[in-house]
Amino acid sequence: MKKLLLIHGWDYDNYYGRVTEEAWNNRGKFIEALEKHFIVRRPDLPGFGLEKEPKVKGYTILDYARFIHDYIVKNNYYPDYILGYSFGGAVALTYLKMYGGHEKYILCSPALIRNHNNSKKYMKTPKILDPIRNKIRDFYLIHKVKVPEMVYGTKFLRNTYQSIVRVEITSYLEEINPKQFIIIYGEQDDMVDPNRMVNLVSDKVLKRIHFIKGGGHDIANTHTQEIVNLILDFDKENGKKDKSCQKLQK
Repeated sequence: MKKLLLIHGWDYDNYYGRVTEEAWNNRGKFIEALEKHFIVRRPDLPGFGLEKEPKVKGYTILDYARFIHDYIVKNNYYPDYILGYSFGGAVALTYLKMYGGHEKYILCSPALIRNHNNSKKYMKTPKILDPIRNKIRDFYLIHKVKVPEMVYGTKFLRNTYQSIVRVEITSYLEEINPKQFIIIYGEQDDMVDPNRMVNLVSDKVLKRIHFIKGGGHDIANTHTQEIVNLILDFDKENGKKDKSCQKLQK
């Protein structure tokens, strides 16, 4: 069986300390379906599930990509496929950008374009005033808007959230061999807005996007078998041809 590495998304219900189980346990049905066809590994990202936070101010998406790289090397687990879900899709593409490789990528409901960039709601100020501005911003988001990602987050997760929410990496898709990835969206996903993606990417990328009819953001639970079937079709496609996946330019 081929190896599949899963990278979960940003779910405040899975913050470390709020749960006593792995971050992927909220999609157990999906895991069971995948394990019928692949050897599956599903690490928790720092600050989620059972993975403690590092003692730093916060993480960037680059830090999470390094974490995945270190996990792969440490466990000698070099996957044939990497599946990134929601924020995990952004981490997966960043990992490919940083390290390159011949593994294939399955991006489910990937958060490659941000609908809501909270930092843009505030007037720009000189960098020296950032500490004051950030305190005001955080107070507003936590106590007034009550953004759950901020309300339930530790200082580490709040800082990390404000870092990753600014990241848009759609352009990475244009730099890789289109046969190296597929994207799966629910057509009614209102969290990552796939319609914006359609309007931004080239035709070669557009051909790699699959839409699940009637699906929202949580298609892993609501349309499990449809996703698995698409993944198996992708696996068959890779079995027939293409051993020369192009690496991203570093």
